[in-house]
Amino acid sequence: MPRSLVPFALLLLLAVGPSAAGADPVTLDRASVDTAIERGVEYLVDEQRPQGTWGPSGDPLGHTALVAFTLLHSGVAEDDGTPAGKKLARAFRYLDRNGPGRAGKRDKPAGTYATSLLLLTFRSRGRASDRPRMQRLTDILCKTQSKNGQWWYQDKSNQPKAVGDNSNTQFAMLALGVAHGEGLDVPKATIQRAYDWWLKSPQTDGGFGYCSGGSLHSASTGSMTAAGIACLAIGRTILEVPAAKAETDARAFLARVFDVKRNHGPAQGKPGQRQRSSGRGWLHYYLWTVERAMVLAERALLGKRDWYKEGALRLLETQKKDGSWRGEHPLYATCFALLFLTRAADPPRAFTPREKPVHPGGKPPVTPAPDDPEAPADDVPGKTPGDAPVKGTVAEWLTEALPPGELAKRCLARGPSSLRPLVRALRARDRKVRQRAFEALSALLPDERVARVDRHPLPRGRLALWLRQNWDLLVPRDGRFVLP
Repeated sequence: MPRSLVPFALLLLLAVGPSAAGADPVTLDRASVDTAIERGVEYLVDEQRPQGTWGPSGDPLGHTALVAFTLLHSGVAEDDGTPAGKKLARAFRYLDRNGPGRAGKRDKPAGTYATSLLLLTFRSRGRASDRPRMQRLTDILCKTQSKNGQWWYQDKSNQPKAVGDNSNTQFAMLALGVAHGEGLDVPKATIQRAYDWWLKSPQTDGGFGYCSGGSLHSASTGSMTAAGIACLAIGRTILEVPAAKAETDARAFLARVFDVKRNHGPAQGKPGQRQRSSGRGWLHYYLWTVERAMVLAERALLGKRDWYKEGALRLLETQKKDGSWRGEHPLYATCFALLFLTRAADPPRAFTPREKPVHPGGKPPVTPAPDDPEAPADDVPGKTPGDAPVKGTVAEWLTEALPPGELAKRCLARGPSSLRPLVRALRARDRKVRQRAFEALSALLPDERVARVDRHPLPRGRLALWLRQNWDLLVPRDGRFVLP
């Protein structure tokens, strides 16, 4: 983000807010997590400025992209008709008209954080019309990489001395990772330089610090170690290499210091020590980095500990009455807390680089982008894997008095593209249509995919987001659609 935001470098000295000691005990279940997400979303939308932006001060571009990214991951959709959806649409009107990467516009430097968050946000929106801008944002990140493989707040690629930090570098790598996953042009040389940086910059304890490696050293922190794990995982995925010892060592270090109440890091340094460094602030940023690291590394446990369960319980305990989290600036804390919690509703594949799946019977079907105006409708009549054609559309089937299970059977024969019309039908005015769509989805998807979606707009939105990014990967198995 721009220097005026000064988020992750200078403000690491902030202390974590008071704990929720003495509060009533909470239980971790899907309903509790959904409720916490809904309250957090309400807080964020209430904080929006009249022009559609967010942020405490300075250039609102990075702040607005971060909140929009969070709302998308929390299940808010621009067209869902809810207050949150209308606020998100207003935010995108601002983002569409401002910032780098716009067609025919001279790019105004926005910094690594804002550029990365814009790319992540447009990718999560999932519109085919955003792809050209996403490619231009990708090109900007590749161009502004420092010579040593890192990124800095602003473009330092032409400086004689390589400059960067591991927090900016993490955001750039997360953005380039999803760009690669979307099939955009990401030069492997850029990823190789970044990957090599992380390989050579761990501290002797196996962790990473804010300025690890080169001529700048700082002691290992929990957040930067998790950032290193995430970036190493992205690098090896794109470069198709085995996991390196640096990644294994970093996971071992993080397992030793993992604590959901504090971001591990040294206290304020004493005179004469190496560069002062404090990792004790930015607790929610740290938890989100742990979540990204473990998802990208495909680890359900950190050592022997259930990192998600412990972190989610802590967040449920410490959420404020207004729906926010505190410790950092509440806008940042709430965004990072929600990004951590939404891991419960969306699987890793939805947000991370992935290999193309091997589809049964050979090559996968060629499918148009979801929002491509040239694309045929989702529910165009097709054929079953066998010889008998399936007549009609999903919309027509929803209005028919079909025997129980027949709608799901027809949709299964039609293929995964039939799921999206079912999700749209959850908003239909006709109660019977809504009920039939929900029953079909319940039969066609695993239970955790459809929990509460018939009644709550946010879980419904998370299901729509998940399908938009994964429907072409789904395969039929045991009468349902699952990820291979």
